[in-house]
Amino acid sequence: MEANQIKKGIVGMVGMAGILISIGCGSGMGGLSEAQSVISSPTGTGTPTQSGQTGGVTVTNTHSTPKELGTGDLLYVNLSASSSLDFDGVSQSSEFALVLANTSSSKGNFSVQVSGDFSDAELNISKSVDGEEEVKEEEGSNVTEIFHEVLRLRENEFESLPVVEASFSASKAVSGASADISVGDTRTFKVLSGLTSATSTVDVSAVAECVGSNIVFYVDTRVDNNMLCASDISTLCNQFDATAAKEQQLLGAASDVNNDGKTIVLFTPQVNKLGAQGGGIVTGFFTASDLYPNSASNPSSNYMEILYVMVPDPSGIYGTPISKAFAMSNLLPAVLPHEFQHAISYNQHVLVNKGSAEESWLNEGMSHIAEDIFGQNVENPSRYAIYLANPSAYSLVTGGFPSLAARGASYLFLRYLYEQSENGSQFLSRLDQTSAKGIKNIEQAFAGRSSDFDQFGEFFLRWNAALAMTDAGVTQDRRFVYQARAKDASTGKWSGVCIRCNADDNRGTVLNGTPLKLYSNQTATTAQSAARFFKVAGETGKMVFANVSGGEGYGILIRTK
Repeated sequence: MEANQIKKGIVGMVGMAGILISIGCGSGMGGLSEAQSVISSPTGTGTPTQSGQTGGVTVTNTHSTPKELGTGDLLYVNLSASSSLDFDGVSQSSEFALVLANTSSSKGNFSVQVSGDFSDAELNISKSVDGEEEVKEEEGSNVTEIFHEVLRLRENEFESLPVVEASFSASKAVSGASADISVGDTRTFKVLSGLTSATSTVDVSAVAECVGSNIVFYVDTRVDNNMLCASDISTLCNQFDATAAKEQQLLGAASDVNNDGKTIVLFTPQVNKLGAQGGGIVTGFFTASDLYPNSASNPSSNYMEILYVMVPDPSGIYGTPISKAFAMSNLLPAVLPHEFQHAISYNQHVLVNKGSAEESWLNEGMSHIAEDIFGQNVENPSRYAIYLANPSAYSLVTGGFPSLAARGASYLFLRYLYEQSENGSQFLSRLDQTSAKGIKNIEQAFAGRSSDFDQFGEFFLRWNAALAMTDAGVTQDRRFVYQARAKDASTGKWSGVCIRCNADDNRGTVLNGTPLKLYSNQTATTAQSAARFFKVAGETGKMVFANVSGGEGYGILIRTK
């Protein structure tokens, strides 16, 4: 059985050959009622068996039909086999959200044909695959995708090298390390010169402007006070020096290949120029090539830990104009913990635990949640706003480098699991300090004690329920909603997730939740690890689901009114 399958039978009622389970969560903050029955069914068989069989799940607060659902209650529908929902007896004033989810991360599209008498009902799945409103990503957003994909492919080349070639120290000192670097020191760095090559470089001269316990800020000699002045550098340096210590304490140590106890942060307009080559913005990057000796096969290496970061460019001399105010409030504070997570992840996965680099979708999600955990969550809402506006257009688990929207989805998914885990900090630590990666890594790191919530498909289903129910005023059950966001005590920026709110992110982002579309009796197709959200209102007959693709699909019916 695949790791991403829902191994437990999702049970409670048989609808045709399908299987339903319903959970009451609309009545308040507390737990569910006591267990009423145990029924087992192997995933995808569609036929329940008696209790005690492998793959069983304890069913609590079970309802058998939609009419028994109160506001905020939900039930799952196994769409992998034919199934149905009978709305007989449901008040015409009632409203529901219907989520159709493809719980597989590898089997491609899942298609289900929904049929019934919809003449008087509001249920409309568009004939097209992407029925939701089109939302454009930021202009040039694919620049980052292409560039970082090149860097990740380069990482794969290094994984086959003996670790001894890296001459790495397994742990970078968290504080108090002595490095032979002083403020005012000048040195030359090799910086990548193009978006499509991980080996071509240009030389950049920079001055050490701040030396902290954990980091050193070098600033390109071309940077003037209109870009970054001494007070800007001091503010960023002091803040990130403290963050770097906390980030390593939580996620694990970064490497220390040159034994200086420091991570270099190089602020250079060369990063701006990289973005300009693709008509967009690259805010920063980390490349594992710097952790291996410079050689004919690795000519771009500086042989030290470096985070390469853009600079404010109000006049657009080096690329897209970026004001100092916006860079200081949004871009620079966020990119530092983001890129440092990538450095920690590579060290922990590859050098310490002798595995492979983390899959890009999860690696990016970890960097985005690092922004949040360490008080710099201001950029995440604009990412996940794109995803929420059109969730069926983006798969959570992607093979290549994820888009802005997909990275927003990955952040939302990890933030949800972080809140659902018994120990959120331990969950994040396990995700980096391991040789496991991808879905296997998530399942191992979560280490859930509940037998119906310990595999990817189960995480994915319940997470989509939370996307539909958070801030919708239908339930306060913490299993199905995000915790209310709060201001970070150190930075004053919002920490956590809001699904329907003014993001207050200096971008004017307004979040309106997942749009509930209407339906016109068609086949609904959903990409792998993606979901569609619909509104059901005025339905009084039977809704029949027929699997037409052979994939792994589940539905969630949520009473919203």
